[in-house]
Amino acid sequence: MRKGINKMVGYRVAAALLSVLLFSVMMTINILRIQNAQDTAQQAADLLDRAMKAEVAHYKWSSNLSNALYAGAEFTGSMDPTACALGQWLYSEDAMGDRTVSSLRSQIEPLHKQLHESASQALAMDAASGQRFYQDTILSNLSTLVGLLDQVVSRGDEISAGTSAEMQQTLTIMHATSIIGLTLALACLISLVFYVLHQVVRPMLLITEKSKPLGDGNLKLDLHYTANNELGDLAQNLESSLALIHSYVEDITRIMGEFSDGNFNVSTSADYIGDFRSIEDSIGSFTANISSAFSKIHQAERRVSGNAEQLSSSAQSLAQGATEQASAVQELYATLDDLSKNAERNVKDASAAQQNARLTGEQVNISGQQMEQMVVAMEDITQASQEISKIIATIENIAFQTNILALNAAVEAARAGTAGKGFAVVADEVRSLAAQSDEAAKATKELIENSVQATTRGRQIVGEVSQTLKKTLELVTSSNEGIGNIAQAVQGEAMAIAQVTEGIGQISAVVQTNSASSEESAAVSTELFDQVRLLQDQTNRFRLKQ
Repeated sequence: MRKGINKMVGYRVAAALLSVLLFSVMMTINILRIQNAQDTAQQAADLLDRAMKAEVAHYKWSSNLSNALYAGAEFTGSMDPTACALGQWLYSEDAMGDRTVSSLRSQIEPLHKQLHESASQALAMDAASGQRFYQDTILSNLSTLVGLLDQVVSRGDEISAGTSAEMQQTLTIMHATSIIGLTLALACLISLVFYVLHQVVRPMLLITEKSKPLGDGNLKLDLHYTANNELGDLAQNLESSLALIHSYVEDITRIMGEFSDGNFNVSTSADYIGDFRSIEDSIGSFTANISSAFSKIHQAERRVSGNAEQLSSSAQSLAQGATEQASAVQELYATLDDLSKNAERNVKDASAAQQNARLTGEQVNISGQQMEQMVVAMEDITQASQEISKIIATIENIAFQTNILALNAAVEAARAGTAGKGFAVVADEVRSLAAQSDEAAKATKELIENSVQATTRGRQIVGEVSQTLKKTLELVTSSNEGIGNIAQAVQGEAMAIAQVTEGIGQISAVVQTNSASSEESAAVSTELFDQVRLLQDQTNRFRLKQ
C-alpha cells in the first residue's frame, strides 16, 4: 500500500489537532462546571449571610417591640414586610433554584408578613392585651420564623459542602483530562516530527547531497534511495530524467562531431520529448538550412568562376584602353596648359594697358581741373585789371584837379607879386608833377588795357584748351572702358581655359586612376578566380542533406 507523505503527515496533524481539540473541549466543560459551582457556592454564601442577618435583625425587631410594649418606649422597627433585609430577599427575583430553599421561602413569606403586621395590632391594643398578644402570637411566630431560617442556613451549609465536593471532583477530572490531552497531543506531535525528520528531511538532505555534482555539469546521478512515497517518486524521476538528458547530451555531442567533420547529412538517434523537441527541430532546421546554403554557395561558385574568368579578360582589355586614353589625355592637357599660360600673359598685358589708360585719364582729368583753375585765375586778373583801370582813372582825375589847383595857385601867386614868388615856384612844381602823373597814368592805362586785351585772349585760349582736354578725357575714358572690357574678356577666356585645363587634369587623373584600377581589377579578378577554385575545393568536403 502506498504511503503518501501528504496522507501520513495529514493523519498525524489531524490526530494532533483532534487531541488538542478534545483537550480544549474538556477543559472548557470543566471550567464551566467550576464556574457554575462557584456561582452556586456564592449564592449559598449569600443565602447564609442573609439568613443570619435576618435572624439578628428580627431579634432586634422583637426586642424593640418588647420595649415598646412593656416599657412604653417608642417602637422604631418597620411594620412593612418588604423593608427589611429578609423581605427584600423574599420579594426579589433572586432564587437559587433549590427546591428545599424554595419550599422554605414559601413558608417564611406569609409568616414574615404576619409577623410585621402583628406589630401594628399589638401596638394598637392596651398594654396588657398587647403584652399577651406579644407573648402568645408574636414570639411564637418569631420562633417559627427563626426555626425556618435555621433550616435555610442548614440547607445553605449543605449546598456549600456539595459545591465544594463538586469543585474538588471537577478539578480532579480537569487534571486527569489535561494530562491525557497533553500526552495525546505531545505523542501526535512527536510522531509528526519524527516522521518529517526521517521520511522527509533526511531523504531531502540525501537527495541534495547526491545532486551536488549537477552544479559541476556532471549528469551521472545515482541517489541510492527508494521509498513508497512522493520523495521516492522524485528520486526516481530525477534519476530517469538525468539519464535521458545524458543520452540527449551524448547524441548532441555525436551530431556536433559530425558537423565538425563536415557531415551535415545527420539527424538525432531518437525522437526527443518535451522541451527537448525544440532542440531536435533546431538541429533538423540547421542541417536543412546549412545544406541549402552550401548548395546555393556551390551554384554561386560556378557562376562566379565563369564570371571571374570573363572579368579578368575584360579588365585586361580595359586596362590597355585606359593606358592609351591616359596618354592622349596627357598630350591634350599639355596643349591646353600652353594656351592657359598664353592667356595668362594676355591677361597681364591687358591689365597693364588698362592700368596705363586709367592713369592717363587721371592725368587728363587733373590737367582739366588745373585749366579750370587757370580760367578762374584769368578771370580774377581781368577783374583786377578793371579795378586798376578805375584807380588810374581816379589818378588822372586827381592829376587834372591838381593841375587846376596849380593854375589857380600860379594866378594867385601872380596877383601876390613879389610875396608870392616862392608859392609860384611851388605851384609850377606841382603842375609839373601833375603833368607827369597824368602822363604816367595814361601810359599805365594803355599798358593795362593791353594787358586786359591779352588776358581776354588768354582766357579764350584757355577755354578752348579746357574744352579740348574735356574731349580728350572723354576719349581716354571711353578707351579705358574698351580696354577694361577687353581685359575682362581676356580674363574670362583665361579662366575658361584654366577651368578646361583643370577639368582635363581631373580627367587625366581619373583616367590614370581608372588605368591603375583596371590593372588592379585584372589582378584582383585573377586572384578572385584562384580563390573561387580554392573555395570549391573547401566546400566539396561537406556532405549535405538532400
